[in-house]
Amino acid sequence: HKITMVTRLVICALAAACLPRSVESADKNQPHYHSGILPKFKAGPPAGIGFKLSGAQQGALTKGENVLATIANRGGDGSCVAVLDIAVPRHIIWNKITDYKRYPQMVSGVTRCDTYKALNGPSKKKNWSRYVVSAMGIKKEYFVEHTYEPYKSCMTFCLDYSRQSDFDDSVGYWYVMEHPSDKSMSRVFYSCRLKLRGWVPGPVKNYLMKTAVKQATLWVAKESKAEFDKQNGGGRFSFSAFKR
Repeated sequence: HKITMVTRLVICALAAACLPRSVESADKNQPHYHSGILPKFKAGPPAGIGFKLSGAQQGALTKGENVLATIANRGGDGSCVAVLDIAVPRHIIWNKITDYKRYPQMVSGVTRCDTYKALNGPSKKKNWSRYVVSAMGIKKEYFVEHTYEPYKSCMTFCLDYSRQSDFDDSVGYWYVMEHPSDKSMSRVFYSCRLKLRGWVPGPVKNYLMKTAVKQATLWVAKESKAEFDKQNGGGRFSFSAFKR
């Protein structure tokens, strides 16, 4: 997604040369080629997806750094998580993550994000959106099912397999918790896995996916901090803390 599009689009461009035209076109009237290949993320705290912050990583977060780490036991491409502390309350961060219609204004590389279905229950808020991303003359279209669970402060997402996407598969995870020692701050976790049709060198794909995951927390930090400053007339941290 969702979301981190500059680097993801570089991956798309690398893959485009390897894909036959017959399998490139997304189609909302056709089902996807399968009902899911990548293992989906479990809603809940990061321990549930096989991740726990080390002492060194917690120290890096204290310094304002964006932490990137491997998720244990998931294997495959893009099995990493980005973590960032943001001086903004959780509800503002979730307002930005779930503001799908504004993704084209917030996320570089996203040219369209159109919701075509929404279902809000007492414990889950589901959204289905069509994404169009483009760069370097390459355009990709895909359909995503988001499941936001406010009481768990977590969102998981995957392709909408009832519609045919240009990507082979994609799954992801957002989790936002209150900072353990400063209630005015939040700690954000993000992970995403992407499977492309066609061949891309493994080291290149892994590097780009790790970079993309890390960048996702940065756009959320930037947009959330801007909204917080707008509502409160400025915050105590400068945006330079989000450029690491």
